[in-house]
Amino acid sequence: MDLKKMDLKNYEKYIIGNLKVYAAEKVKAGTWKAEEALDLAQKENKQLLPEGLETKGSYFYTLSIDERIIGYLWFAKNQMNQSDAFIYDFAIEPEFQNKGFGTQALEQIFIEAKKLGFEKISLHVFGSNQRAIHVYHKLGFFNTDINMSHNL
Repeated sequence: MDLKKMDLKNYEKYIIGNLKVYAAEKVKAGTWKAEEALDLAQKENKQLLPEGLETKGSYFYTLSIDERIIGYLWFAKNQMNQSDAFIYDFAIEPEFQNKGFGTQALEQIFIEAKKLGFEKISLHVFGSNQRAIHVYHKLGFFNTDINMSHNL
């Protein structure tokens, strides 16, 4: 599997899909209402990426096998602690999941982030994504905060 810096063409394709998936996950988690989710995702995206692919402190990668893109990863410098990075998005195409590519990708990102001078890397995962949580724990991630809800 190859980890490559994302180019503009792939960024434009990626960001459209990213916004839709993120909005849907926020609705599924009960955080946002469906009718406002895409607008909220776009607003959040504009705040995080005012310069898109060229936003300083943000790093975008494609994951590929034999030139076929199988996933994407975006991390950025943590604004509160400049020596920490935060993974904003990490996705492997469904047909390539459960084959070890996610683990390989994260191991490569750990090396890349360290080369960039980061000392720690963190991420958010939706509570319903047990498969991802398992992989993250296996790779040494640990819980720092847990948000919980109860429907009334």
